[in-house]
Amino acid sequence: MREVWDVYDLNKKKTGKFAERDMHQLQEGEYHIVVNAVIMNSKNEILVSRRAAHKKHGLLWELSGGSIVAGETSLEGMLREVREELGLQLSKKDAVLLADIPSMKHHNIKELWLFRKDIDLKDVFFSDGEAIDAKWVTIDEFEEMVRQMEMTPTVDFGRTEYEKALKAKQRPSYQYIGKEVSATIDRPMHSKHPTHGYEYPINYGYIPNTTSGDGEELDCYVLGVNEPIESYTGDCIAVIHRIDDDDDKLIIVPKGRTLTDEEIRNATNFQEQYFESEIIR
Repeated sequence: MREVWDVYDLNKKKTGKFAERDMHQLQEGEYHIVVNAVIMNSKNEILVSRRAAHKKHGLLWELSGGSIVAGETSLEGMLREVREELGLQLSKKDAVLLADIPSMKHHNIKELWLFRKDIDLKDVFFSDGEAIDAKWVTIDEFEEMVRQMEMTPTVDFGRTEYEKALKAKQRPSYQYIGKEVSATIDRPMHSKHPTHGYEYPINYGYIPNTTSGDGEELDCYVLGVNEPIESYTGDCIAVIHRIDDDDDKLIIVPKGRTLTDEEIRNATNFQEQYFESEIIR
């Protein structure tokens, strides 16, 4: 099956180009995205899997992962790879981006995604045949496997990344998913953007006394309310996490209301079209 990648620049911005694996030579300044899952349990052990004999670096151990394909976000690709290789259903809500590791030589940018989860090895299922075994190891055992060349040479994880993983915390916006939230609306429906001049077709505001990744208060869209308002209390059903801008947006709706990802995309496209993002639930 053909595997086609989006081509990115060093800042992880899409160039609009595509590359087919093993068929297209990426040029200087062109990259594809590679993802690896750092799955750690409550004992701070790391889940590693063993590659099938027919694969490159066959029978060596690694962190589950691979290249994302065209049209996927890196997190979507990460969840797909873990699902295909290990049969595990992980959640976007549990993911923490641990590190970006660019390689000029291999024309890729590797993303390490952290998931803190206790998994019974009996629940690991090697559905696509790329992996044949899995086990939990301590960081000391992991490093010894690297020294003994039992790990694939492409592994970019060690003591430094492990210590960072121990301290890593989830994005503060995710804690509001599934909770009742009160918002102040400073840009009501039909008002104009103060700088760019476009009209807000929905109510847009912020959550007082909160802090987003950009240091400002958490912003929010209020959907399902069809008149201008000054404040609102409703359910947070999702977060729009902007990949290329550290400024998450909460999605607030009337109590009991649900919306699909497509409905959220359509309602917020007037502004979110300028950013690449994930919808986190």
